[in-house]
Amino acid sequence: MKTSIVVASYSGTTRGIAEQIQKTCGGEIIDVKSRDLLSRFVTFMARHSPGMNVTDGGTVPERIDVTGSSLVVIGTPVWGGKPVPAIRKAIAGLHGCEGKPVVIFATCGEKPGSTLEVLVKDLAAKGMTVAGQFSLNKKAIDDGTQVTALIAKIQETGNSP
Repeated sequence: MKTSIVVASYSGTTRGIAEQIQKTCGGEIIDVKSRDLLSRFVTFMARHSPGMNVTDGGTVPERIDVTGSSLVVIGTPVWGGKPVPAIRKAIAGLHGCEGKPVVIFATCGEKPGSTLEVLVKDLAAKGMTVAGQFSLNKKAIDDGTQVTALIAKIQETGNSP
């Protein structure tokens, strides 16, 4: 089973969850970033905020081929109750994804707003089946229980025929 872990992360929180998934389940992490004005502005401002460890690496998501993957995991931070633009562009750029299961997660300060619903809709339009969805706020990440449940769902979905 090959797993593709598509993730956008600006502060490192979402990337950290992706690394935990990779360590436990294996797979390839595909970092995505966006060059739109809002993303560049937020990255610039976050770089100048105390305590923020901002990352701006990754690939621009025009075409992400997951043909060789049996499972896709997508992780996004929440901006204004929605997924970040880079993840929406990554989903639009997915190729070879039709019929594949996907597990999604959103990292947020408190609540994910409509982030998960937006992702489910975008992924359904690509012909993918959402096998699990998780909202991970700071408390849930610190506690670790929801991260463990996310990883268990990925393992369960990856081992399904």
